[in-house]
Amino acid sequence: MSQPDFFVSETPPPTPTDAQKLRGFLKFQKTWCTRADICSCLGWTERQVRAAAEQLGPEIVRCQAGFKLTMDITRDDTALALQGAQAAVSQGKRQIRYGLAVLKRLHSIIG
Repeated sequence: MSQPDFFVSETPPPTPTDAQKLRGFLKFQKTWCTRADICSCLGWTERQVRAAAEQLGPEIVRCQAGFKLTMDITRDDTALALQGAQAAVSQGKRQIRYGLAVLKRLHSIIG
C-alpha cells in the first residue's frame, strides 16, 4: 500500500441506514460484539463499523470488549462501559493537544 492509498477512501460515507442496521444487529445480540463479529455478520469493513458507531453516538458503548447498545448495559457491564467512556475522553484530550501543537508550530512558521 502506498501513501496515497491512505487518502483514497474505498468505503462510502455512512448512511443513516448503516446506523440503523448496526442498532438492529446489536439489539438482537444483546451482548458485546467485537468489530470482527460485526464485519463478518454484516459484510462490512472496519471503517463502516466505526462510522456507523460514531453516528449512533451515546446510544452505543465502544470499549475493549466490543460494541453494545447503552440501553442493554447491565450492572456487570458498568466497569467496561466506564472504561470505554474514559478512553474516549482521554483520546479526545490527546487529539486536542496534538491539534494545538500543530497550530502553534504552523503559527511559528507562517507568522
